[in-house]
This record gives sequence, structure tokens and C-alpha cells, in this order.
Amino acid sequence: MNPDDRAADGGPLDWDAAFEALVAPLRPSRRRWVARTLWHLVVALVFMSVACWAVIRLVAEPLGELGRPWM
Repeated sequence: MNPDDRAADGGPLDWDAAFEALVAPLRPSRRRWVARTLWHLVVALVFMSVACWAVIRLVAEPLGELGRPWM
């Protein structure tokens, strides 16, 4: 065991606790995480609805005119 792997009191160093102490301030708050997730969901729904509208506009509408060439 490396001498640097000991805590100040001489016991073993808790690496998981040390990692959490360093990383915890870098994580976004739960409110910010939920807001970002909802924003991503809204943007994805907008893109999906625009894509569906484009498919309907380009494919489905011309199919309705196939049986009636006089219109």
C-alpha cells in the first residue's frame, strides 16, 4: 500500500467519498436537470411534428389525387 493512500488519522482513504466530494459540485441541480430534459423533449417533439407534416405534405397529399386526374 502506498503511504499516500492513508487518511490524516492513519486509516485507509475512502476513494469513493473523495471522488464524490470533488464531482458533486460539478453536477447540475435536479431542477436544472429536469428543465433541460423537458426542453430536449419539447425540441424533439417539434422536430418530429415538422417531419411528419413534411411527409404528409410531400407523400400523402399527392396520393389523394391519383384516382381523380380531372381535379
